[in-house]
Amino acid sequence: MTAKSVRPIKLLLAYMREHYMVYLLGALALVGADFFDVVATRSMGWIIDSFAKAQGGKADKSFYELVGLLIFSQIMMVFFRFGWRITLARQTHLAAGELINNIWRNARYFSKKQLAEEYSRGVLMNASTSDVSMAKSVYGFILVGLIDVPILVVIVSSTMFAIDSVMTLWILAVFMLAPYFIKKLSDVEMDRYRSAQETLSKFDDLASQSIATIRMQRLTQTGTYWTARLIKAADFFRRKRLRAIFTSLSFYPIMGGASFISFIVLFSIGISRVLSGAMTVGDFVAIQGLTFMLQNPLMEFGFVISDFRKGLTSLDRLQAISLAPKEEYLRGPGEMAVDTNTQEVLRFENLSYEIVDFKRKIFSNLSMTLARGDRLGIWGEIGRGKSTLLNVLSGNERSYQGAVYLGGKKIESYSHSALAEFVGIVPQRPFLFSDSIKNNIVLDRPYSEEKLWMALNLAGVDGDVRTFPSGIDTMLGEWGINLSGGQKQRLTLARALYRDPQLLFLDDCLSAVDTITEARILDNLDKHLKDTTLVWVAHRKSTLKKCNKFLEL
Repeated sequence: MTAKSVRPIKLLLAYMREHYMVYLLGALALVGADFFDVVATRSMGWIIDSFAKAQGGKADKSFYELVGLLIFSQIMMVFFRFGWRITLARQTHLAAGELINNIWRNARYFSKKQLAEEYSRGVLMNASTSDVSMAKSVYGFILVGLIDVPILVVIVSSTMFAIDSVMTLWILAVFMLAPYFIKKLSDVEMDRYRSAQETLSKFDDLASQSIATIRMQRLTQTGTYWTARLIKAADFFRRKRLRAIFTSLSFYPIMGGASFISFIVLFSIGISRVLSGAMTVGDFVAIQGLTFMLQNPLMEFGFVISDFRKGLTSLDRLQAISLAPKEEYLRGPGEMAVDTNTQEVLRFENLSYEIVDFKRKIFSNLSMTLARGDRLGIWGEIGRGKSTLLNVLSGNERSYQGAVYLGGKKIESYSHSALAEFVGIVPQRPFLFSDSIKNNIVLDRPYSEEKLWMALNLAGVDGDVRTFPSGIDTMLGEWGINLSGGQKQRLTLARALYRDPQLLFLDDCLSAVDTITEARILDNLDKHLKDTTLVWVAHRKSTLKKCNKFLEL
């Protein structure tokens, strides 16, 4: 067993230990269901023999007792099947929720470099959909198959041996040839499945890039290029996936061939033993029924093993997200709240930032103090570090020289949750989820319709939203693809305003808005956010007309 397969198995076992009572009850329910299934099948043989021995066409007392046993077995089988479905099978759905939560619990602590290179949006979305869909079954339905087949084989084989050991040995010998070929085929399938999943992650990432650059494609007339790129990537994934699927389908002839040969053995040997008197008709019917019981699980067992290994592969990919390095400052302890009673809100001293790879400082020795209600305007040529400066001042970038203070304390002394509560930032490129306008703005905050419309009004987008057929419940496409550039920017601004930040950074977030709408928004912000400290970055100096302090880079 490889190191890669050990890691997810440890994770699975840890989960099972945590929920051991559920799995124990589920396993007992499986044993009960299999036992009474075998009893019902064996009862049929006894009933046939009892009926054949009946005198004068009248059944004796034992016949009715056997019929009662058959009915009781069927009732108990239904009861125990219900038992394992509400224990083991239910874990499939519970585990899915836990796996998805685990992705986002860890991803929020990744560095920007990790999110840009190793765990991009496409990779994370593929993990939360395709990988979770495959891995969740390992905790439930696939585990049912892994437990059920060995238990059923033991109970059925024991019953068959008790009826006729010679026939049983012949039948089992045929079935036991299959595992060797299943193992070989499963190894090939795993390699192809893993390769297909990696290709899907790359395709998802490329699709996200295509959506993110849709406006640029229209401006530069590169839509045809992106379409060709996406079609090529989709076709590459299709071929990889089909190759894995065709490998999976190879399990059918292996298991089907074993079942076909076992029935040839069953009828050729069984009929001769019945005719010779070595076996009763009832015993033959019972062994036939028990062989059918073995056939389906053993037919499916190849797929169960295949799905289990695919599930472990996906689980390993999900576990890699959990074990990936994290930005310690994002989850480390710190001050839980910024003091809002101090007059000084933001101060930075001798602030410098250098791009290490190029050994070039993009700004140096910047110093300024902002009090409550101040408006700082920042402008400069493209590439002078305006967005980087906002990332430093908001706590999202830590590799700088100098000092940044919030509420009189160094920014590094605060917890990430304290910064998220105190600081708001509206980026250059708006990001909107494929969800309703309401959910895009409210996010994790308590919902208030009055507050929501106030934020929309301040951002100058309330009129647009009222014209939509579903209003605030209007569904948006990924990245807000069904909105104009200005609408996307204003909704992103409304999201930040809904959170009531004490310090708000605006990174040229009205560049796609016309000057009249921009002027109205600036008036709204200046009038209604008198106690909020605003830091504006803009290319148009008209945007900064409400500022009382300025910084040129």
